[in-house]
Amino acid sequence: MTEIKRGARIVDNAPQLPGAQPVKRVDELVNDRSTLRFAVGIFDTWADVQATVRDLTAGGMAENSFNCLGLHRVLGPLVARPDNRMSLRDLPYSGDVELTSVTDGPLAACLAERLTMGAQTLTAALGHWLIPRHAAQLQGAVSAGKVILWAQLFDNDDERRAYRSLLARSSNSVGVHDIIRA
Repeated sequence: MTEIKRGARIVDNAPQLPGAQPVKRVDELVNDRSTLRFAVGIFDTWADVQATVRDLTAGGMAENSFNCLGLHRVLGPLVARPDNRMSLRDLPYSGDVELTSVTDGPLAACLAERLTMGAQTLTAALGHWLIPRHAAQLQGAVSAGKVILWAQLFDNDDERRAYRSLLARSSNSVGVHDIIRA
């Protein structure tokens, strides 16, 4: 039997099921500090990335909630613009044809750690957290010169806002991915 208490379902019959472990709370976003949750959208133009960031910050998301991932030759000139506050971290994966970069932030730290741990490609680094098809899709977008915006999510409201804004301006599908920090 499942009962509702304070917005979360409490499962009280799990011990009766063979092999089932009791689950205390379900239907909540991951809020463990070692897990980072991102809404991810692929963009054709920097203007669309900027418009999305403006929209999301106006809606209450912090400016440091965003990371952009792409080729260095694409992100370098954009980050160097005087109207930009982001700084860039290069990710020299030995198996990638071109240099990949990411703007500083929590995603940059996680990808740099995967590089240090021996990831040979961006796909391999992302594949530590994502299913192979999603990792390859993001690598393909980067290789095609697109900018991938990662918006860090902290609650359900952030997720809904990010989905609406990313879907309105991105050039591809939008997903939510969890990154587990070591």
